[in-house]
Amino acid sequence: MEKKKPVSTTKKNEIVSTQVRSSSTYISDDIAFSILSKLPLKSFKRVESVRKSWSLLSEDTHFMNMFRNNFLSSNSYYDGASLFLKVTTWPDMQQMQVLYTLSGHRFQNIVNSDFSNPFKHDRDFQIFGFGSINGTLLLHQRCCYRHALWHPSTKKYKILPPSQFESYILDDVKRYYSIMTIKSFVIFSLQIQTMSAINLWEINILNPYGRYSLRSNSWRILDVDMPPSLDTTEGNHVYMDGVCHWLCQKDYGYWKKHNISFQPSLVSFYLSNEVFFITPIPSDVDVCFDVETNWRNFFKGTNWRNLAVLNGTIALFSYHEKKTTFQISILGEIGMKESWTKLFTMGPLPCVDRPIGVGMKGEIFFIRKDKELAWFDLSTQMIEELGFKVDRPGCRITIYKESILPFEGINNYLFFLFLPTDI
Repeated sequence: MEKKKPVSTTKKNEIVSTQVRSSSTYISDDIAFSILSKLPLKSFKRVESVRKSWSLLSEDTHFMNMFRNNFLSSNSYYDGASLFLKVTTWPDMQQMQVLYTLSGHRFQNIVNSDFSNPFKHDRDFQIFGFGSINGTLLLHQRCCYRHALWHPSTKKYKILPPSQFESYILDDVKRYYSIMTIKSFVIFSLQIQTMSAINLWEINILNPYGRYSLRSNSWRILDVDMPPSLDTTEGNHVYMDGVCHWLCQKDYGYWKKHNISFQPSLVSFYLSNEVFFITPIPSDVDVCFDVETNWRNFFKGTNWRNLAVLNGTIALFSYHEKKTTFQISILGEIGMKESWTKLFTMGPLPCVDRPIGVGMKGEIFFIRKDKELAWFDLSTQMIEELGFKVDRPGCRITIYKESILPFEGINNYLFFLFLPTDI
C-alpha cells in the first residue's frame, strides 16, 4: 500500500489562504442585487452581461421594485423649482392664457402669477421647450409667430427679432421653429454672453436652421441636417447638460431625403459641437407606439407623450387613451436603442380625461373626467386632487426654477426648444 506523502506546512497555509480568498471574494446574489439596484441606469446596463443571473434583472419584479425605490429616492434634477400652470380662459369672448404657480409639498398652493403678456395684441401664447433655464422662459405668440424671452423673477421681457427666413415661413403652409440657447464662452480672455435661437422649418425636403445671437442681434445659417420635432408644445423636448432632446416627427423631409424608414425616435443635439444623434424608441417602452398615431398633445382623443429629466436621466412618459395606462421608460445611453428600460406601468386609470404635464420628481398631472386637476404620485402610487377645476383644453404644466440673474448676467447654457408645428 502506497503511503501518502505528508503535506508541508507551507503548502497547507497556501491552500487555506486560497480558500479564504475565494470565500472572501464571493458575493451572494442578494448583496449583488442590492448593489446593482443603486447603480445609475447607464452603469447597470453595462454590467448586465457580466453574469447570466444579472442579464434578466430588468424582468425581475423584486429587483425592479428595489431599483425604482432607489431611483426615486435620489435627489431631483429640479430641486428648488416650482411649477407654472397655464390655463386657457375666454373673458369677453376672447381667448387668453392665465398663469398660476403651484408650490408646496403637495402642490396645495395655487396662486395667480399676475403675468403681464408681452404680446399686447394677442393674449394666446405657448411656452416653448423644457420650462425655465437660468430662470428664463421662451414664449411664442400664435397669431404673428413672434417670440419673447421672459424672466419672471425680474419681470423683464425681450422680443426676439424675426429671422432672415421669416418671410418664407409666413407664406408657407407649414411653419417650423427649433432651438434657442443662451451660451457663454471665453474669447481672448473676455467673458462674452450670447443668446442663440435656432429656427427650423421645412421647405419641401430641406431643413434649414438659423442661429440668432443676442450680442450681435443677427442670424447665421447652421450647417446641420436634423429630423424635426413632432410639436412645439411643452413636454415634447427637454434639455440636460448641454444637450437638447426632442421627439422627432414622422414623414417629413429628413426621412425622405435620406431614404430612411421612419421609427419613433429621440433626437439629441449637442450645443458644444453642433452634432446630433438619433435613438430609436422600441415598441415595448412606449404604450402608444404606433407610427399611425397622432403624436400631438393638444386635446382629448389623442395619445400623449412627455419628455422629462428624472434623477439626471432622460425619461419618456406615455399615455394610451384607450387603455388608460401610463408608462415611464428611461434612457441609459444616447444612441443606444437597447438602453431604454421600462421603469413604471400604471393603470388602467379610467378617471383620466387628459394628461397635461410632468412635475419635478415625475409627478404626472392630468385633468380628471369631472374636470378636477389631479396628480399621480410615483412614490405612493396614489392620486391626489388639487381642488382646482379646468373646463377648457390647452392647459399645461411647465417646470420653473427661479434665478435672480438677468439676461445679461447668465454665464452658462440656457437652452430652449421650439420645434415644428403644422399651422
